[in-house]
Amino acid sequence: MNASTLNKILKDGSKIQLLKTEINAEVFAYEKLMQKTGSTISLHFIEDESTFLNTQGLLNLINQTLNGSLNNIELAYICDCLTLVENLEFENNKVKEVVFEIADPEINGGYKSVEELKSITKSLQIK
Repeated sequence: MNASTLNKILKDGSKIQLLKTEINAEVFAYEKLMQKTGSTISLHFIEDESTFLNTQGLLNLINQTLNGSLNNIELAYICDCLTLVENLEFENNKVKEVVFEIADPEINGGYKSVEELKSITKSLQIK
């Protein structure tokens, strides 16, 4: 996944198919490896530009999952990649916490369900 593609999606969710096409093979391998205990999972993130993740951008990703444009495995993969990015700035600690909560399903209790994602969405909207 390229940072530039992700940045487009964070700003304009209508371009989600561009991201899905870019990460399709990576997500397929990610899902298979997640089924094996103790496997090493490769994450591919090309930092061709810096990334700023704000609340609205994260909500956009979660809402894309809630409306079926992304699946929960794709969301987990994206968040996993974000945990390793060097040129990433989070708007606040809440956004960072949520990314790390969704990332690494093997450690964090599995892929997030629709109910969990709705709860996360509500917590992000509380100021």
